[in-house]
Parts: sequence; structure tokens; C-alpha cells
Amino acid sequence: MTEKTSWAILSAVDVGDKIEKKNNISYLSWAWAWGVLKQHFPYATFEKHTAPNGMPYFMDNQGYAFVKVTVTLHYEGSSDITEMLPVLDHRNKPIQGPNAFDVNNALQRCLTKAIAYHGLGHYIYAGEDVPAEAIGSLPGGQVAVPAPTPAKTTPSASAGTSFVSLPMFGIDGTENPVSPSSEIIANVFTTFIPQCKDEKSLTSFYTSNKIAIAFLNDRDDALHKRVMDAFAARRAAIKSQPKN
Repeated sequence: MTEKTSWAILSAVDVGDKIEKKNNISYLSWAWAWGVLKQHFPYATFEKHTAPNGMPYFMDNQGYAFVKVTVTLHYEGSSDITEMLPVLDHRNKPIQGPNAFDVNNALQRCLTKAIAYHGLGHYIYAGEDVPAEAIGSLPGGQVAVPAPTPAKTTPSASAGTSFVSLPMFGIDGTENPVSPSSEIIANVFTTFIPQCKDEKSLTSFYTSNKIAIAFLNDRDDALHKRVMDAFAARRAAIKSQPKN
């Protein structure tokens, strides 16, 4: 019998009764997630990265803070997964000049999300109506956005699921000056969402771009709402189509 992959093992764990809510956002307790991970992979380790100045967080050129955590399973076929998250306040908004408590909370959130990229509870980050499926991790805090459709061609059913990666943060944690703006990211979403022909392609588009969606949620409430409304409208339109 073929040995199961780490993703297959962890993504099969039911986390339904462990989901907690804060400000309408679903999340898992870091202590519970780490405990379950160690039960399945006892040699798993994590690293909380420090900036060159020794602090456990990085700063961008606007003074916003980010944390970075790597989770390693030490299991055959698995790889290190590194996640970077902004330090947020109690309203889930980015913080300039965070205190120690804010940074600690962000590190635990980042640890839990890095574990989710290995498979444990990954689907809760995609929303309640999005089925569980593999989510590709993007190294170094990259944002995934769809590749442009070639000129003079008709978009295919999968046009909304072709992606390129644009770096959002530099290796030292500072924001890349060539990063796409929030407006550009939102416009890309609203351009490509209507090209998703069915629920499968719409779901793939959503889950493959979770990081970009989270980026909008952190930076611009209005643009984030516009994108989420576009997803909801497209899903409703697809469901209303007559069945063959």
C-alpha cells in the first residue's frame, strides 16, 4: 500500500468542533493545532523568524509590522512551509508600532496558518461554502493574481484559474515597491471572476488567491467587499443556470 502524504493525513482531520470565531473570522487555537500536528508528526518543528535587528517581527516602509513562521514536518515527501502575516489589532486591522502582546498574537496566528498550509484545517480559511481542496503555498509572502488572457482569444472555462506570482514583501520583510496596489488587485479579481464558468473554477480561483484576498481585507475594506460581492454574485449566477 502506498504511504499517505502528509497533506492527505492532515486534511482529513475534522476540525469542525474546534473552530472559534472572532469578529466573524474563523480560526483554530494554535495550541490545539500544534498538538494535533505533533500527534501525527512527532518530529515536527517550527521557527519564528527574527529581523536583522533581532526583533521577532519585520517592518515595511510604512511602519506596519509583519511576522514570519516556518513549520517543518520532517516527514518523507513534505517540505518546509513559511507563512508571513501582518500584526493586527483587535479589529483585525494592521498595526504600526505594535506592542509585545500584539506581536505574540500574530506569531501564534501565523503558526496556525502555516500548519493549515500543511493540511490541518485549511478549508476554514476559504470560507464556509468552499469545499476542501488543495491550496498551493506561496513562498516568501507572495501574492497570487491571475495571468492576463492573451489578446484576441476567447477565455476558456479555466481562464480564471491561471496564475502568476508577484512578490509582495522583500526578503527582509519590507514591502516591495513594485507590488500591485490594492486597486489593481481588486480590478484583476473583478475582471476574471465573470470568466469562471462553473463552481469548480470559481472555487479554484478563490482558494488559489486567499493571500491576495487577505491582503485586501487588511488594507481596504471597500475593495475587499467589492471582491467578495463579486464572488457571491458569480456563485449565485452559476447556481441559477439551468442544469443540462
